[in-house]
Amino acid sequence: MRTEVPEREQRIRDICETQLQGVRVSRPLDIDQLCASLAVKRGRPLILHELPDLVGADAPCGLWLAFPDEDHIWHAKAVSQRQRTQVIKHEIGHVLLDHRSDQVAALLAALPPEIAPERVQRIFGRTSYADEREHDAELAASVLDEVIDNMPADTSSSWHSLVARADDALKYPRENRR
Repeated sequence: MRTEVPEREQRIRDICETQLQGVRVSRPLDIDQLCASLAVKRGRPLILHELPDLVGADAPCGLWLAFPDEDHIWHAKAVSQRQRTQVIKHEIGHVLLDHRSDQVAALLAALPPEIAPERVQRIFGRTSYADEREHDAELAASVLDEVIDNMPADTSSSWHSLVARADDALKYPRENRR
């Protein structure tokens, strides 16, 4: 029995699939490799950073900063790889959905001192869970799992890639892969 996908979720899925066309991923997913592949597709570096320890209820757990020629995703120090991956996918959701923040001043104030605020073209960070864009980015992060599962796998001959492809080929029941 197939259930109907809500319109909002389908719209976000369509945007994510379109934005990720041509991107290849490793199996199992390596978030750093996904970011590198996405950077190649977008034609601009996507650099990951760990946020310094920030305190306060309004401290973001992730930030996306768009500079004129590159993107940066900052994530809070994660307690697990799964948490780090989820925060980064959430920020990638903002990138793919082309979100813009209305809390620029507060977010710029949270940046580490080595970042020149005047260079930032766009910044987005979660300071509130009530914002509709935050819900969309979180939905995009969840949808990305399904979208990524249907993306073409990186067919490089690295040991990691070979083992992942062998594991993928031996899955039961066999899943259709592009």
